[in-house]
Amino acid sequence: MKNALLELARRPGQHVSTLLVVTIGSLFGSGLIGAVGLLYNLLNPDGQADGSLLVMLVLTSMTFFAVALFVAGTVVVNTFSIVVAGRTQQLAMMRLIGAKASALRRGVAAEGLIIGILGSVVGLALGALTTWILALVAEAKDAGTSLQSTALNPWMLVAAVLVALTSWIAAWNGARPVLSVSPLEGVRRSGEPAAKALRNRKLTLASSIVLVVVGLLFLIGGLVLGIGSPVGILPAVLGGFLSFTGIALGSAWVMPPFFALSGSLIGHGTPGRMAVANSKRYPLRSARTSMGLVIGITLVVMFGTLGSTLKSAVHDMAESGEYDFGQVAMINVMIDNALLFVYGMVAFSVVIAVIGVANNMKSSIMQRRRELGMLRTVGLSTRQMWQMIFGETAQLTVSAACVGIPLGIFYGWAGTFCMFASLKGAGIFGPTPPWGVLLMVVIGCLAITGLATALPARQTAKEPPVRALAMD
Repeated sequence: MKNALLELARRPGQHVSTLLVVTIGSLFGSGLIGAVGLLYNLLNPDGQADGSLLVMLVLTSMTFFAVALFVAGTVVVNTFSIVVAGRTQQLAMMRLIGAKASALRRGVAAEGLIIGILGSVVGLALGALTTWILALVAEAKDAGTSLQSTALNPWMLVAAVLVALTSWIAAWNGARPVLSVSPLEGVRRSGEPAAKALRNRKLTLASSIVLVVVGLLFLIGGLVLGIGSPVGILPAVLGGFLSFTGIALGSAWVMPPFFALSGSLIGHGTPGRMAVANSKRYPLRSARTSMGLVIGITLVVMFGTLGSTLKSAVHDMAESGEYDFGQVAMINVMIDNALLFVYGMVAFSVVIAVIGVANNMKSSIMQRRRELGMLRTVGLSTRQMWQMIFGETAQLTVSAACVGIPLGIFYGWAGTFCMFASLKGAGIFGPTPPWGVLLMVVIGCLAITGLATALPARQTAKEPPVRALAMD
């Protein structure tokens, strides 16, 4: 723990993104719990309602919190794997003088725990402040009384603790490469493992395949059951969770083909070819970074597809005489309002994923300062450097969109079908793509690419090539 504190004090900038991600996660979790308590008291002022309302609110909020935790954990794992890769020589020298690899890994994980505790405390304070302000506003509008005391509850601490533990576990997982650092690497430069070494993990691949296959079987079973009863949604939800978990677990195998596809679009000219080559050098880092975006895009498109497909199904039912068109308009408004709430919840996961992409690009460029300095001395212009960094980021976001959009449409349609296909007048229906949502996803990917490119590219452009060459 002492060494972890010294490392953080010596180079605090390397964990800024982790601190930001943990803070947002803790803010989201504690704020959700506070909001649930506040909303429950607003909807049940006399305390006469049964516990089912509270259970529904808790389950809904915790589902979105679990998604945010998963994305945050992915970002932290990726961050610490980058940090370890940048410290290879330092770690190798410590191994050379007798330090054990397991002790070094514990030291790196301790940094994650410290950052997790700090970020969780800050996020908890912000979440409590947010819910307290909401309670004040509600009381000022005569929506209820004594709401300030109910908005702040001790369960918020549970969310903060979970976020801190997630940071610790993710840092421990991200520090796994420490175990493979040889003392001899202290006398030469080293980077992350090659693609062949990374993919030589048969257990991970087997687990991924099993989860995807079992998940698809549950999804198919849910679709079949959904023709006759809404109960089909239960195996379908389980199947969706299992199959997507398998895809995420096997990201090192799933994403490279999409990197190749997007690389064929951007890999033209010297900057484009260099951008494509750089993603191939660090496949696991690229896969993990893209997977965070895949999760966010999949969720956004899934709920958008659910809403648009449900609207189409209700419209068809109205034409068959099951509803009048006035009821259809009212249902559409309810769907739109529900989607606004859902998108607000998903937004936190998307923000965390965007931070992960930006951090990946920043860390990648900072580790390659000597390489970029050398390229600039042999003729790479500032414009070409910008194009190369933009190409690397674009490859990540385009690949994430190529995976997330089809998955989101499929999962959204499957959920809608299982719930409503059995209703009279609905029948068999296909997905209705949410074109407006898809357009926003494309625009968002462009914005993410620009933002994640700007900071590292500007910093590199300002640095003289000779100084970059002198960096160790």
